Formats: sequence, C-alpha cells, structure tokens
Amino acid sequence: MLSVAFALLFAACGGPLEYMAKGTPRAPDADAKIVAEVNSSTVLTTVSIEAEHLAPPDRLMPGATAYVVWARKDSSSQWQRIGSLAYNADKRTGSLPTATVPLTSFELIVSAEQQNAPTSPSPHVVIQQKIAD
Repeated sequence: MLSVAFALLFAACGGPLEYMAKGTPRAPDADAKIVAEVNSSTVLTTVSIEAEHLAPPDRLMPGATAYVVWARKDSSSQWQRIGSLAYNADKRTGSLPTATVPLTSFELIVSAEQQNAPTSPSPHVVIQQKIAD
C-alpha cells in the first residue's frame, strides 16, 4: 500500500513523460522510446528518442538518407524540424539524445527524408506520438 501511495505522489510531482511508440503502417516493425521532460514555467520540452527495428531510410523512400524528427502544436500548425536521428544501419537503430521543443503539448513524428535538414516532412512517417503534459 505504501508503494502505491509513493508512486502516486511521485507521479503528482512530475518527472519525465515516457512513451513507447509503435511504428506506423509504413514501418510496422519500428519501436521507439520517447522521453519528454516538460518545463511548464519556461514552455519548453526536452525530448530524447531511442528507436529500433528501423529499415534503411531508402527502403521507405527512394533517395532517403536520414530520419528527421518534427514537432507541431496541432494539425493547424506548421511542422518544426527539431533534429535528426543518428541512424546505425548495422543495428537498425536511431537515436536523438536531446532536442528542445518550444511547446509543452505537441504532436511528434519521425519521417524518412532525402536530407538532414528539409523544410517540411515527407509523407514517409515511421513514428508518431502525441506529447502532452
């Protein structure tokens, strides 16, 4: 009983949000652990991503060389590029150790791209997750 009360108290005090995101239909084997540390007072969220079972990006889109991470407040907002996954082709993993998003609740996606710094995401989304404080 004490452990349940402690867990509820810890959850009420905050702490990082953790999500286990499954791949989209374009990449059904992909999995990602997303950790978001929301700072409501500064309206900033620090995000880290560890993804596995990622196919090489060029298998999802001809000419793709990177997985890029995007965020937006809602469907009426434009996507903002927040970073790229460091992709390991041998292990089929990707990671983004840290990125800062100037929002506390937002949509997050990872897409296959032909370059590391495109101006908008391609339709080749492999991971998607709603981050909410």
